[in-house]
Order: sequence, then structure tokens, then C-alpha cells
Amino acid sequence: MSLLRRAAPKPAVATATRRFASFSPKELEAYRGKIAADLTGLSAAARASLDAKAKLLEWDTPAASYSAVTFPKPPAPGASKEVRAAYTECMVAEQAWLDEKLSAAKAHLTKLLASKVPNGPETARRMASFSDPECAQVQQYIAQLEHDSGLAHKFDIAKWKPPVTVAVTGAAGAIGYSLLFKIASGEMLGPDQPVVLSLLDLPTSMDKVQGVMMELADCAFPLLHGMGGFSDARAAFEGVDYACLVGATPRGPGMERKDLLLKNAEIFAAQGKALNAGAPGAKVVVVGNPANTNCLIGMMNAPDMPRANWTAMTRLDQTRAEGLLAAKAGVSVNAVDRVVIWGNHSATQFPDISHATVGGKWAKEAIPDEWYKSTFIPEVAQRGAAIIKARGASSAASAAQAAVFHVRDWALGSRGKWASMGVISNGSYGIGEDLVYSVPVVCYPGEYRRVGGISIDPYAAQMMEATRKELIAERDAIKHLLPK
Repeated sequence: MSLLRRAAPKPAVATATRRFASFSPKELEAYRGKIAADLTGLSAAARASLDAKAKLLEWDTPAASYSAVTFPKPPAPGASKEVRAAYTECMVAEQAWLDEKLSAAKAHLTKLLASKVPNGPETARRMASFSDPECAQVQQYIAQLEHDSGLAHKFDIAKWKPPVTVAVTGAAGAIGYSLLFKIASGEMLGPDQPVVLSLLDLPTSMDKVQGVMMELADCAFPLLHGMGGFSDARAAFEGVDYACLVGATPRGPGMERKDLLLKNAEIFAAQGKALNAGAPGAKVVVVGNPANTNCLIGMMNAPDMPRANWTAMTRLDQTRAEGLLAAKAGVSVNAVDRVVIWGNHSATQFPDISHATVGGKWAKEAIPDEWYKSTFIPEVAQRGAAIIKARGASSAASAAQAAVFHVRDWALGSRGKWASMGVISNGSYGIGEDLVYSVPVVCYPGEYRRVGGISIDPYAAQMMEATRKELIAERDAIKHLLPK
């Protein structure tokens, strides 16, 4: 049974429900074919994937409505997670299909009116939209799509969508605290995705974790379907879909970087093993510093998990860079695109604007080169220290927001925009292998893909090599602790 099966339109029970009585179903179907070139619909691959899920469901046509669409019948009480997931995925596809058709039909009408009344005033175009037979026919088709789309969007997707479980480590800490409320509100995984939260922290922090859970409960988030507090990683990670590894040992007074690496190696090795045992399909973002090497340690201790499921967060560096560029150019941050963070989340990181645009212009034409090299790069790299000096505390809120952006793009897609993510190197860009190195990616729902075909100038190559060497040194410092 095809997911996008269209039933023959039924005569309405009442005249009021029939929005387009002047056109027969045959005429409407003919018009759909006429402008089919403008209406792309779902890809064949998307249809095939969803058709398989549709077989789990019964289909039903809404009664007493002149509709050309059919909808899946809502699952019965107690339906399995698989059936609920199939229902929501099919309904999301149906909504998207109708919305795409509606948008394309409206664009088609705009072009048609422009051809009918090329130089006339807006009032003349509005008159033509009703008086011209062809335009009126498009109006009827739009009315049908608006009617069908309205029916589709009445379905409460969140009511039926199975919840996903998100683990947050260091849950009682400042970043974890900020992050949890964003996840529960739907900011990370979408406004129709229910969640269950798994809060992990040290045994000595369990009272604080309970306090955080009390606050989460007090917010009465509609999407928060459950939560639990844990001091054992194995229990916290059991069956999770996403893991935000925020908790890490901070660098204390007099602590050498090597000592910091060794201390965190113990933590992330244990968490990697726990995820490998309890949630081998989970997607992981490591926030706790040194994030790149902590990510490598966790990944190497999770041999049953896909390496691509382990990522380190460099999105905060990207958003810092975007904010500074926007301020320098005097534009909104929305006008900044394709900033890349290469390498390590450390002082050696390379914020690259070689491919960036600012206000629609190439960044290197809009931004003075001297300011870029002498001010911008060190300011992005040292921004965290500057915030600590200014407010006496770390940048917890902005780090939490960056984690939201990182996972949201990974889960829902970045819509063609570039994002910086620390991922396991595969030899591309001349980086070598077995390093968690930040590169530009484009995200699609559930996956990311490296941006290819990037030219690297001599200055960028020099900066990228410096941060690569630091990551090699970090890896070598803990190499004896990695599984063979």
C-alpha cells in the first residue's frame, strides 16, 4: 500500500464543506497533472522507506469532507512503539507533502498572475486571480490543498510519537543544569518530540540532581515524559538514544595538561564501555573538556558502536566566531554563514573564514585581514577565559545552547548550512586518521556528511597542522590507556 495513496474525492455531505463545487474531481485531477512539474513531492527513496512503515497501519479517509488525501488511522491504546513510530512518521510525511504542494501551488499562481498582468497594479492582479479562468482554477486547487493541509495538521503528532531518551552527564553542574531545561522544552529535538531524561552525576551530587529533577517537574513540560537520576553510568545509559557527555574533571590549580588528560581518560573510558553495553546505537556529543580527546577515549572503548556516532562539540567556537564576525561587519548573525572551526577545541583551534559569507559577501572582502589574524582568531580561541575573567564563572549557558544546536542539527538536519563538529578523521583534508578533529559538515536527519571540495590556502594549512599536532600529542599522552 503506497504511503501517499490518494482516494477518489467523495461528494461532501453538506454544501458548506465542498470548497470547490464548480470543478469536478476529473478536472481537478487534470489540473494537478498540468502543474506536476512544479510539485516535487517526496523522493522515491523517502516514499519507499515510509511505504514499508505504512504497512503496519490502517488507512482512513476523513468523513464528510471533500478531500483527496487519506490519513493513517491513529494507533489503538497500548499500540507498540513500532506502530506509534510508523504512525507519526507517516503523518509527518503527509503534512510535509501537503505543505510542499501548497507552497508550490501558491508560487505557481504568483507566476501565472505575473504573466497575465505583467505591468498592472496589485488590484488588477487580485481581480485576475478570480476572473481569469486559469487563475481561478489554481485558486480552487489551492483551496483544496489548504483544506487537506488543515485536516492533516489537526493530528497531534506529539501525542503518538514515542519518546526518546536523552542522557546528560554532569547533570547537577552549570552546563548540565542549563541544558536539561532546553531539552525538556523541545528546543533540542523539536516541538513534537517527547523525551525521557536520564541524569548522571557523582554519588556526592545526588541531592543536587534530585533538586534539578524537582525543578523540571515544576515546569510541567508537556514533552517531558519521564526522568531519572543516576550515579552509575551503566544504569544511566541503558537504552538511551542520545548522550550528552558534559561532566568532566576540570583543570585545577597547578594541574598539568597531561594530568588532566589522564584523569579524564578514566571517566570517559568507563562511560564509553557503559554506552557500548547499554546503548550501542546512541548518538553521542562530548562537551566536557578536553572534548576532542575525551571523545576519542570514549569511542575507542565502545567497539560495538559506529565511530560516526561519537562527536565532540566545537559548535560553541563556531557561534562565538559568527557573533564576532557579525559585530565587526555590522550585520545580524543570521547574515553570517560557512564559518569553519578546524581541529581541537583549545587555544590551537583555527576559526576559518576562507569560505564564509557575511551579508552575502565573501568574508575576506568584508573583513580586514589584519583584524582577522591578529584579533579575531585569538579572541575566538580565548573567549572562554575572557568570560571567566569578566563574570567569575564559566560560559555555561552558551555552552548548553551550543550543545542544543549541535544535536538539533544532527537529529533534524541543518537545512544545507555548514556546522562544525569534532568527528573521527578519515584521512580527508590531509588530517590523517584516528583523531577527533573538527571539520565542516552538513547535517541531514540522523546523520552528518563532511563538506568536500574545500580549497585550503597556505595560511589555513599551517594553522590546521598546528592544531593537528596538538591532538596527536594529546592522543599519545593517553595512548597506553586505549584498548589495543
